[in-house]
Amino acid sequence: NLFSAAKASLTVAIDSAIMETGPFGANFLAGCKVAAYVHYPTISTDMLNMVWEQRPSYNNNSKITQSRAKTAVKLVYYSLFAVAYGSIGSLADLVMVNSTWTCNHIKYLWRLAAWRGKIHIVYPPCDTRSLEVLPLDDRERVVLSIGQFRPEKDHTLQIRSFARMLAEHVEVRSGARGAKLVLVGSCRDTEDEGRVARLRDLAKMLGVGRQTEFVLNQPFPVLKSWFGRASVGIHTMWNEHFGIGVVEMMAAGLITVAHESGGPKSDIIVPLDMEGENGELVRRETGYLASTVDEYASAMYEALKSGTSEEKRRILRIRQSGREQAKKFSDEVFADSFKGVIVDSNILR
Repeated sequence: NLFSAAKASLTVAIDSAIMETGPFGANFLAGCKVAAYVHYPTISTDMLNMVWEQRPSYNNNSKITQSRAKTAVKLVYYSLFAVAYGSIGSLADLVMVNSTWTCNHIKYLWRLAAWRGKIHIVYPPCDTRSLEVLPLDDRERVVLSIGQFRPEKDHTLQIRSFARMLAEHVEVRSGARGAKLVLVGSCRDTEDEGRVARLRDLAKMLGVGRQTEFVLNQPFPVLKSWFGRASVGIHTMWNEHFGIGVVEMMAAGLITVAHESGGPKSDIIVPLDMEGENGELVRRETGYLASTVDEYASAMYEALKSGTSEEKRRILRIRQSGREQAKKFSDEVFADSFKGVIVDSNILR
């Protein structure tokens, strides 16, 4: 916390350099050089806009959105916090951020640091190498979701979209190779367990209870097994700052359908220039982006259908380009980028 950070800062030498993941500013008191690696802005313009528009969300309770007075108070609090956050963050000698989305928000809030050219994008490390060994063919018609059962992950959207796809395309529902939605994740507490129970009820209500499976609190080898079996990955979190889970699914060979916002939109699921069959440069898609039930249902169907030879070739190309794109976020790329930015900044001198 802030007090322990301040105490630790005051015990180091004046010429020390401190790496922070939160811009508390306590280290400035000791005359330290400060580098910050920001994964997610504590406050963002998107959060301010959501309060201003009185949109209910997991971090904007409906009791507040329904009251203009409470909304006004929250706006004042958020605005003051944003000013303080930006003032302290702008003092950093070096700022690294994990995505273009985070970079844009930090540049807006930490304006002095942006003006001084101190902000750099360094993508976080992802263990892509261990997933690249998984085969790209012989996949089951499984749509895989990974992540904790937190409200912001919006698993409800996943189940509704999956149900819509099955309702509109009977051919992927019936038979031994009927599509299945598998949600792999952990529950932190009883609140998360209650959320899973409600998701099970939703799946039953929508008629996809038998086609939906929950895999809870399992070790990584179980997840890796599903990575090797599934055909499609689904991600539905709005404005996720980066999206390591999205990268992992792509590295494992899944055709990934991610939310059209945040890091997945700005950095991960973007067109990739690859060498074609005749040596020419070809721009290939690396996955799909969606934001509504209809868009997710359509994208999942496109990723699952593989009846004709051309469709199978198209599916394989997307798997290959997605895996190639994921290599940009490997542990090795992170280590090189991190060291490069540190050295170029001269912060250790």
